[in-house]
Amino acid sequence: MRKKLAIFALLTVCATSAWAEGLTVASGAGYRRPMAQVFAAYEAQGGESIGQVYGNMGQVLGQARESGQIAMVCGDRKVLAKAEGLTFTRFVPLGAGKLVVAYAKGQSLRAAEDIAQASVTRIGIPDAKAAIYGKAGREYLAASGLGDQVGAKLISVQTVPQVTAYLTTGEVEAGFLNITDAIGAGAAIGGYVPVDPALYSPIEIACGLLSDEAAGFAAFLETPTAKAIMAANGL
Repeated sequence: MRKKLAIFALLTVCATSAWAEGLTVASGAGYRRPMAQVFAAYEAQGGESIGQVYGNMGQVLGQARESGQIAMVCGDRKVLAKAEGLTFTRFVPLGAGKLVVAYAKGQSLRAAEDIAQASVTRIGIPDAKAAIYGKAGREYLAASGLGDQVGAKLISVQTVPQVTAYLTTGEVEAGFLNITDAIGAGAAIGGYVPVDPALYSPIEIACGLLSDEAAGFAAFLETPTAKAIMAANGL
């Protein structure tokens, strides 16, 4: 399993490390689906083609610092606001992030606390230092008192999409995801249940502007079309 994790992480970095000339926008990997949809809608309405970069927030913020070519970064607003070496001129809100527990086919969870059941032996969770939903998952486990019960079941990975991948292959029976990734997984997983938002810190998803080059796309994010896309993806 460790070998598979290493290979998956390497592929993720390689696949998301290049950008095209012109406008480039980076996003946390867990929001690849809605961002790709909103990019397509923007271009369909006459907007310029946008280069896309995805990864965990550490990766995309590092690329933004090192390359100087990324005009906007989207993800957890708190993380963006604290990013060293980057100055965001303003933020465009996308919506509230929601933590869920998703489960693989063959499982049936009625509530998030059902991860303590004996039938659930492996639980995927994103790295708390690299992914906001990993941090939220750890907060939930601590606040709910489930941490000691399920600690030995936890399998930590770098990003939310890696947890989703493990759910679809059945390598874990349950996993912590954002609702956006769970919606995107569709029939590839068994389903998902919400986590009580009172048991983890609020998550605000936003896009931060680093350059006026992204002003046109930022304006599009505030249109009904873009907001409908975000709402359909759980934001």
